[in-house]
Amino acid sequence: MLAELLEVLNDAGVDGQFTTSTLYGYLSEGQDKFCEETGYFTDLSSFTLTLVEDIAVYDIPDRTIQIMDIWDGARRLQKVPTGNTIESTESFGPFSPDTPATPSMWRTDQETGIITLIPAPAAADAGTVLALQVWRYSLYDLAEDGKNPEIPGRFHRACIEWASYKAFNHHDMETQDPVKAADHLASFKDYVKDGKKQLQRYQNQETRVGTAPAYRT
Repeated sequence: MLAELLEVLNDAGVDGQFTTSTLYGYLSEGQDKFCEETGYFTDLSSFTLTLVEDIAVYDIPDRTIQIMDIWDGARRLQKVPTGNTIESTESFGPFSPDTPATPSMWRTDQETGIITLIPAPAAADAGTVLALQVWRYSLYDLAEDGKNPEIPGRFHRACIEWASYKAFNHHDMETQDPVKAADHLASFKDYVKDGKKQLQRYQNQETRVGTAPAYRT
């Protein structure tokens, strides 16, 4: 991928203007951007959370885009609606959030990068491992680890197109080329469009058109 990116830049006469670490950074950013735009990857096995007695807050794992669900075995914890207080969510059942017990709810809107469990785990729950279902980036950063992309090989060139876009959009009189930057960004968006379609096929998603339930009565 780096060799192909250098070929693109060399053809435009800007090879040598960027360090290898910068180009790896652009390629890695391209994979992350692809994940953000397409929905790759949904994951229920890579990230877990081990409960600690009386500790209600836990860091969201690195490389996570969004927490989708939290599972205690086959039991699914309920998500507190964004902005709601515990007192206003009576449908979750009676309990005291200040008394440690088996967590039944979670939220991520109180503090950036933090999962809050409600209530805090009791002593009997210490050591219990919860499974996090997440929408995530690749498990590793290409710029740091120098590994191959995790996205399907069919879409590896999306990273090159994004890196080319960033390089040609660099604010430097010798390298900046808005026309080439726009072309590479458009190519990246084409890969994103194809990536969304492929993900729908992987997940066997169906699109149906119908009337809203309110109009069926």
